[in-house]
Amino acid sequence: MGKNLQFALLFVGFSLLVGALVAGIGAYEYEVKKVDTVTGIAPELEEFIVYEDLDGRQKRIVDRALAGEAVAVRRADELPGKREKMGKLGVDKNGTYYVLTRRMFFNWRTDFGMASLSMGFAGLAAISEAIRRRRFSHRPVYWLQR
Repeated sequence: MGKNLQFALLFVGFSLLVGALVAGIGAYEYEVKKVDTVTGIAPELEEFIVYEDLDGRQKRIVDRALAGEAVAVRRADELPGKREKMGKLGVDKNGTYYVLTRRMFFNWRTDFGMASLSMGFAGLAAISEAIRRRRFSHRPVYWLQR
């Protein structure tokens, strides 16, 4: 039964690593943050929008970002501007030009992020235990040894 247990540990470990990758996809979020304020001439940016053209939810996101907060949103269609564009965004609000940045990041504080990290660590532990049982069976598990 020793080889079967080693194979089962190896299989479970790789399955947990694949599950960690899949769960990690759900932990990705979008962040909107203020970078700069420009008065006078409009900055040269690829995308530029007028504040009044935004809908209510996007206006709240822009207002929070202009107040200095890094705003995280789950879906790309909640981002101000064109949703397929990441990077810098110019916003014209009452004659003052603001530069915002939009990026995607791994939010480990979400349920998906915690699940991904937990499954990754458990998968690595299972694989290392399978290798220890196969190659280094004469050594005890160091974290159980007193």
